[in-house]
Amino acid sequence: MNMKTLNLSKNLQKKFNHLQDILKSYESVIIGFSGGVDSTLLSFVTHNILAQKSLITTINSEFYPAVELEETLKVANKLNIPVKVLELKVLNHSDIIKNDKLRCKYCKTYLFKQLTELKDKQGLNYVCDGSNMDDLNDYRPGFEAIKKLGIKSPFIKANIKKQEIREIAQQLDLPNWDKPSQACLASRIPYDICISSDILNQIEEAEKILFDLGYKTYRVRQHNDIARIELHPDDFSQFMQRHYEFIDKEFKKLNYNYVCLDLKGYISGNLNGILKKSS
Repeated sequence: MNMKTLNLSKNLQKKFNHLQDILKSYESVIIGFSGGVDSTLLSFVTHNILAQKSLITTINSEFYPAVELEETLKVANKLNIPVKVLELKVLNHSDIIKNDKLRCKYCKTYLFKQLTELKDKQGLNYVCDGSNMDDLNDYRPGFEAIKKLGIKSPFIKANIKKQEIREIAQQLDLPNWDKPSQACLASRIPYDICISSDILNQIEEAEKILFDLGYKTYRVRQHNDIARIELHPDDFSQFMQRHYEFIDKEFKKLNYNYVCLDLKGYISGNLNGILKKSS
């Protein structure tokens, strides 16, 4: 497919052309590929433009659900994008596991330092991430770390928003163009609750139950022995009519004493909203 002639609005095609010009100007890059629509589009376009001068990497850590890694590699295989998986141990870092409001900053610093070191080792010019214009409006302490490390954010430089990324991805027939936004498992844990492998495994197993039942938009937020489930409101009736008893039973096997459905539904960055209200 000729990426210069997609069925986009004139303005969005101009932005997309600018994105491609930006990537060409970098000459050689490493991309952090998480399997979300942002990094998928960036990886796909970069691989098509720079080919062997690009290295697409996926970081596997205790914060990354196994089911997400599997889905990420499936997407990469479908798009014929070679991926290098980096195994990192985030739980070895005390500043990360203490889980204060700057956790994301500490974690991003660690992860992107690894990519920066790999960039230097491979003799490549830049590390790129999939941040977009909408990310500038949320509480994202990790973005500060990215800027300090000199990580390039091509979508931001091209003034491209999340919905525009989805439009371009759909035009390019990317299989996950409509995939809900994802976040690491640590984002399910309220700030100042120390992160452990036991808590992460408990959340991961709980969310896999929802995944196996066919839910696509979900979070299990953990509050001590309470599992607070967030679903898209369109899934509430299915949850109540078909699944709530099974889910309650299975979650209690994971040592949750209470299982509840959040009536506001799924909200990306929900815990960040709580943080803003308390500040």
